[in-house]
Amino acid sequence: MMSQRRDLTFARLDEVMPDVEHLLEGHTTVGRWSLGQILHHLTAGIALSMEGEPDTSEPTRVQGIAYRRFFRSGFFPEKQHASHPTLVPPRTVDTSAEAQSLSAAIQRFSASNGPFPAHPRLGPLRRGEWTRFHCMHCAHHLGFVLQNTPKASSLVRKPTPSMENLGPIGEK
Repeated sequence: MMSQRRDLTFARLDEVMPDVEHLLEGHTTVGRWSLGQILHHLTAGIALSMEGEPDTSEPTRVQGIAYRRFFRSGFFPEKQHASHPTLVPPRTVDTSAEAQSLSAAIQRFSASNGPFPAHPRLGPLRRGEWTRFHCMHCAHHLGFVLQNTPKASSLVRKPTPSMENLGPIGEK
């Protein structure tokens, strides 16, 4: 199943919604969540990074190790369990509404200058670190969603009535 995933990276958060818009046109998921559930999860993650008490303390030793491993790898670790109950999406969601919520969360985060709460596993993060985290998080989860490609038969141009009347090379 992992080979079916998209290899996806986002350098900036403003790259996320164009990808989501393409997926809304038609998609297949290869993971356990629907696109709507993934969008709900990503929205909750971004919201949590702007809520709570700001934390500028030093990271614990364990957080420091996790921080270095996470950001050096450039990839979101597999099989992580949600660190907060709001990150677990409901069974049924409205995908379009979740896409709008994600867009609003990204805009809100992008306009925010903090202060930001600490990540439970990585410790205190500055705005740029949170941005990179969210880009990696979005790429990880949206990688489980494949855009449906149109069938080749739908791409073939069908002759129009005016084309049918033409002989070879435009002769009538």
